[in-house]
Amino acid sequence: MCHVEAHLADALDAASLADRASLSRHHFHRVFAAHVGLSVAEFITYRRLQRATQMLQGSAWPVAEVAWAVGYDTAQALAKAMRRELGVTPTQARGGAVLRWLRLPTPAALPPTLSPQPIKPMQPVRFAHLPPGIQALTATARGMVGRSLSGAAQQAFGELMDAAGRAGLLPRVRSCIALVPDDPEGPDDPQCRYVAGLVFGHNLATLQGACEQPALPLRGSLAWWPLAPGRYAVFSHIGPYTTLHQAWDAIYRDWLPASGEKLRDVPPMELCLNSPADTPPEKLHTEIWLPLR
Repeated sequence: MCHVEAHLADALDAASLADRASLSRHHFHRVFAAHVGLSVAEFITYRRLQRATQMLQGSAWPVAEVAWAVGYDTAQALAKAMRRELGVTPTQARGGAVLRWLRLPTPAALPPTLSPQPIKPMQPVRFAHLPPGIQALTATARGMVGRSLSGAAQQAFGELMDAAGRAGLLPRVRSCIALVPDDPEGPDDPQCRYVAGLVFGHNLATLQGACEQPALPLRGSLAWWPLAPGRYAVFSHIGPYTTLHQAWDAIYRDWLPASGEKLRDVPPMELCLNSPADTPPEKLHTEIWLPLR
């Protein structure tokens, strides 16, 4: 965060900040969001626009110079970001217009306090060693809307289940997983991926059965995704998928620092133990698998 403050005019992204923080690129954005309450990209945008409005209101600097000072290439790029996030133009901000954060959380809840909401403590239900050679048939959809990937999840699972059903493979499914391998670039990120997966023959919950890779045409976004073998901490979440982020925050913010464990630089995953097709939201059971060294 200190680095962001000192380099708002420079190129900043989650990958380079993860390297500076000596944290895994697969986990840095989740660790950051759990502590700060915003994604990395959202925090950078928040601080850039906050600095820009302070400069506009306190000086006669040209808008282009203000834009360059906070990391925007042109005055037009700054104006677009201000209209999107604050609902005002640079000229209106300079004139003292009321600033309303339209998509990001209320700034009063952010620095300097950075106080996240209390979260129920999380403890792993077990530690698991995933064997090598586990492959998942996956489908990928893109698009985060209002910090939600529910639309992408429905699209990915729809494509996956349709393909497996048409091939007569559903009876051979033993595990259903989900991965979100990207750092969201804000609350509406059209490129953020949601990856839905099916594992044939091997039950991840019990680590029993021989993994299978049945032959079927890989059309659309279908692909085989190798699951990273090794040690995982497994956490249990019961409730609607819309509350899963609270469990993730509790794990990264509270459990991980207290545990002394170190993360491996591979994606975490969610294991769905039942289906929303026949289970009410409050009884959906999801395991969170966190890869550890």
